[in-house]
Amino acid sequence: MDFPVAKGQFDEAGGVRPTEYDESGIPRGGPANYPGMHIGQVGDADSYEGNFDAATGEPLAHMRRRPDGLLGPALMFVDTDLATATWRGSVLVLAPRSYPPPTVVLNDGSTASTPFTSVLLDVYKQTAFYRIDISVRLQVSAEKRVEYRVNNSGPTYAFFVPGQTTPWRFAFWSCNGWSLSVSDKEKAALGGDNVVWDDLLSKHERVPFHVQVCGGDQLYSDKIWQSPVWKPWLKIKDKYVRRDSPFTHEMAMVADDFYFTHYAKCFFVGRFGDSMTTLPISTIIDDHDVWDGIGSYPDYLQFSQVFVQLKEYAFKYWRLYQAHTNQQLARQHGYFGKNGYSWLKQFGPYTAALGPDTRYERCLNRIIEPQTYDMIFERLSRLPASVRHVVVFLGVPIVYPRLTYIEKALSGIKSIGLTKLSFIAKQRAIVNIWGEPELSDDMNDHWTSEVHLDERKEFVLRLQEVARRQNIRVTFVGGDVHCCGAGRFASSNPALPPERDFRFMPQIVSSAIMNIPPPNLVIRAVHTSAKTYDLDKHTDESMYKLFEKDVNGKSPPNNNTKLLARRNFSSYVEDLESGGLIVNIHVQNENNHGTKPYPVNVPALKAGNVV
Repeated sequence: MDFPVAKGQFDEAGGVRPTEYDESGIPRGGPANYPGMHIGQVGDADSYEGNFDAATGEPLAHMRRRPDGLLGPALMFVDTDLATATWRGSVLVLAPRSYPPPTVVLNDGSTASTPFTSVLLDVYKQTAFYRIDISVRLQVSAEKRVEYRVNNSGPTYAFFVPGQTTPWRFAFWSCNGWSLSVSDKEKAALGGDNVVWDDLLSKHERVPFHVQVCGGDQLYSDKIWQSPVWKPWLKIKDKYVRRDSPFTHEMAMVADDFYFTHYAKCFFVGRFGDSMTTLPISTIIDDHDVWDGIGSYPDYLQFSQVFVQLKEYAFKYWRLYQAHTNQQLARQHGYFGKNGYSWLKQFGPYTAALGPDTRYERCLNRIIEPQTYDMIFERLSRLPASVRHVVVFLGVPIVYPRLTYIEKALSGIKSIGLTKLSFIAKQRAIVNIWGEPELSDDMNDHWTSEVHLDERKEFVLRLQEVARRQNIRVTFVGGDVHCCGAGRFASSNPALPPERDFRFMPQIVSSAIMNIPPPNLVIRAVHTSAKTYDLDKHTDESMYKLFEKDVNGKSPPNNNTKLLARRNFSSYVEDLESGGLIVNIHVQNENNHGTKPYPVNVPALKAGNVV
């Protein structure tokens, strides 16, 4: 999901732009066919041969970041072994398949390690994927700078690990790319790709983060649908004939080549690639890592042969690039789920991080399978007694204003006043390339969509039990929506302070680090629905008025104090004295240089919390 209406798809006076069709009769307005995009150009940059030497597998000059023909390194945080006080991570390296397997040598300031060896994960054409598992013993009360080299040659890189009793610092961001509808002029007006990235990396250089949690849409893969290979399938009018049509060999070749190359370009060129050499990642997936809205379409599309098989190619490369694993090794590497790839990691002794996979198992009526929920809560029940916080990272925020009126309109209910919001003009929604209303997947993506409210409630109530029984503060962090804000679940008793309330669960909304913010019209409409809702008779939910002042010191547009449409990232620091988390949302300044912090209080849950 992006945000409900793209900037070029409506205006204040005319409402939503009517559906247009290309020369093949396929509706424009979806990920395959944005106005102004040329489809199937010769020499498409998202091809292996456009970025690698087809004979040797060596990256071409514009892809090279090392003199030896390797791509990477990319660091990932795997877990903390509290029993042995060991930090565990992995390094991803792509190498020409004729090269010997790479190794990594660490130096933590005392002595250099023996080389850590690699495991071959997969091969595409002339390029091999290697994972190198690394480990560092943690000091008791001091952080440590760890230098490393690949093959003990070339550049020296460095990352930082905390001590056993020092606070962890981590960053969160989402939406690292541009929607296809964003023009070069709009990108330039925001300062280009790197304003927020430069600020994050500048802060990391001064006071290093230990982990960057990548909150979904690490890249935008919607361009997959621009290939002409899909045209015959898209022309099929009967939805059930389309559902049963085969995923052809030609489609498979396009998918394999696109996802391999698109990932290589997005992950090893630019600030994100630079960051992964020095700041380990932990990633969750959202729709654009696959393609827009995956999992939130009707069953005839979601379970069509083309969707099912294409999703497998997208997840193949998510596993390789973002999880440093493959289908055979994923469970061994700590990923779990009935079918998907959720994870639970220890950010030291006091904070546990949960990353549910909300895409692989998703269908129109369910986000996560019941068996996966049971696996999540079984693992949470075994957390160490030292844990004070569980931070739940979700692609889409779980506390967020409800857009029920748009959902009803898309279901054919003509609620009054909808045309004034410019979401719908003359009761007519944009149609995407699959013949479905363009906004439907966006609405169904939300936890607050009517179809997901029961699942959402059960999830939150089970987390309340974790908080109550284990005396742990639960915090949600999510992205996706291209704006920032904060909210919370809490006890309906206003006299109960957060420190004593196990139902108090903050929500941080932090999006996007690169992509364009929503138009003010969209923020105004969402802000209008940002009311207090009841989860059950004991719990309510609401958004904070966090933005009394915009980054320029003035009141925010239309006095929208709950959500701010500016690019951002967020930071988290353990406060070992109070037991809380120090949270800041860092919002891009109006002059496109640096950010302004907005603090959010996340107190520890004190013993003896009230029932």
